[in-house]
Amino acid sequence: LRGWMLQSDCPPIIHECKVLLDRVYSTLDKINDDVILRARLKHAPGVYYCQSSTHIGNLLILFYSQGNWWLSPVPGSIKYIYESEGLWHFAVQQQQSLATIGTDPYAAYPHFPVKLYSSALEEKLESVQVSWVISHFAWWAVSHEHVVVLSLCKVS
Repeated sequence: LRGWMLQSDCPPIIHECKVLLDRVYSTLDKINDDVILRARLKHAPGVYYCQSSTHIGNLLILFYSQGNWWLSPVPGSIKYIYESEGLWHFAVQQQQSLATIGTDPYAAYPHFPVKLYSSALEEKLESVQVSWVISHFAWWAVSHEHVVVLSLCKVS
């Protein structure tokens, strides 16, 4: 994008797009001028990630928030995929937790990787390194306010 903008015949709409992109990424901590955006990312054989505007099935991820491996992974939705400083990152909106219901009804089944969450997403974007992601997840809307999240982690 930067190379195109430096050309004398660059259309004004491209400069407008840069302004919009700068506004979108202002909520991320480590964004600089050397950012490369992608619609999808192939991470390993058979493992693909996509941003929200590309494919809904490959944007749902379970990850360690802020890279903290000591906490349980949380579900989130990939809004953007970008490369910065040689590393691939996702701009992710976390699924909101359900502090209001008290006990998760699925907690009684520890070997069944399911948890109840709010159907709403956090507004704030979190920068997530690809290495913090453990798997994709599937969700099922059990009501207008609640979704059941099922880990799709492969165990061999």
